[in-house]
Amino acid sequence: MRRLVQATLGLLAWSLLQVSPAFAQLKGNPDNVCRNGYFPRESTNYRLAKIKGAAGDRITFHGDDSERCPDDAACRLKTYVIPGDEVIVSRTFGKFACSWFQPRKGTETVGWIETDRLAWQADARSPAMRDWFGEWHAYDNVISISNSKAAGTLAIKGEATWGSGSRTHTGELDYDAKPSADKMKFGDGTDESDCQVTMQLVGTYLVVGDNLHCGGANVSFSGVYQRRPKR
Repeated sequence: MRRLVQATLGLLAWSLLQVSPAFAQLKGNPDNVCRNGYFPRESTNYRLAKIKGAAGDRITFHGDDSERCPDDAACRLKTYVIPGDEVIVSRTFGKFACSWFQPRKGTETVGWIETDRLAWQADARSPAMRDWFGEWHAYDNVISISNSKAAGTLAIKGEATWGSGSRTHTGELDYDAKPSADKMKFGDGTDESDCQVTMQLVGTYLVVGDNLHCGGANVSFSGVYQRRPKR
């Protein structure tokens, strides 16, 4: 995969990404859809929030299985959060916010949380270059970010897979890009079939979205990544 050496090319690719069918198809979803597969690709501005409430409260997620969701009581899920838990929010719909939550054990939950249960967290400062550094993981996908030789830019390398055995498909990232505050955008070129990626630092998380053209069939780097601690 061709490596970008100038951030301006990445920014050009991002401007075209806004009308790319791979991203525009999310607009075709019903407004009440909130689920994991779409979450990392449906927003350009993710926000961090903490759950608020009284001790002992259990705030349940709401699903999107019917057109009555998320308001209908039948849309309540068994999964829940408690006061103090941290969530990432992609967007709001009525009195609900599409939220991502990672428990200490087990897999993440994505669903609707009532906005009056959220205490929005404001970043104390813009991220420094070093805040991007590290090895980031989402399931089997890995993205490594380090200093690039070009001043003010970062080197991004990534590997993603889908399937297993003889049906394993792979994808790679190998780019230089320049962050702008908490966001970074880059890609191969101007065609809608070219790999195009967006990243945002949200607290201690890295939200990554791609246009599903960064590898073989069904391969995607989209996800909420967490940094692996240094040994």
